[in-house]
Amino acid sequence: KAAEKKKAAEKKKKKEALKKKKAAETKKKAEAEKKRKAAEKKKAADKKKKDEALKKKKAKAEKKRKAAEKKAREAAETEAQLERDEREAVSAFGALAWAIQQQVSSNWSEPGDFSGMSVSFLVKVDRDGNVISVTITKKSGDARLDESAENAIFKASPLPFPTEPRYYEYLKEF
Repeated sequence: KAAEKKKAAEKKKKKEALKKKKAAETKKKAEAEKKRKAAEKKKAADKKKKDEALKKKKAKAEKKRKAAEKKAREAAETEAQLERDEREAVSAFGALAWAIQQQVSSNWSEPGDFSGMSVSFLVKVDRDGNVISVTITKKSGDARLDESAENAIFKASPLPFPTEPRYYEYLKEF
């Protein structure tokens, strides 16, 4: 009987050891599962964070691209408007060129015969056509002709000038 008791006690001990081992394994598995779930949760949170950062970065880049497009479009429109203004200014000035020439001629008293000679000037005017300065750009070879022509331009001031203010920038020197 003592041997049976001993055997039963050993069997009980083995059963308890097995039970403890199973409990420890179950606990270990539960902890591993808990760690795995925590890692997955962290990974999902990190992915969400990265996705949001990428989304913000893309939105910022898109906003920047649209702003650049708008700026380029506005610059092109401005350039086109300036080109139109310049063409219109030149056209308006062309319509007055004969009147300017007549006004200068009527204020010119030629001190001699200058047939076949010519002189060129750069004329600067204010917004009302008042002559500010006259600079010889091509001399005639005769100082009297050059001086008399320059004086005629000053005497003719104010010259006929387009009234549209936006044309002034293109015509303030001619």
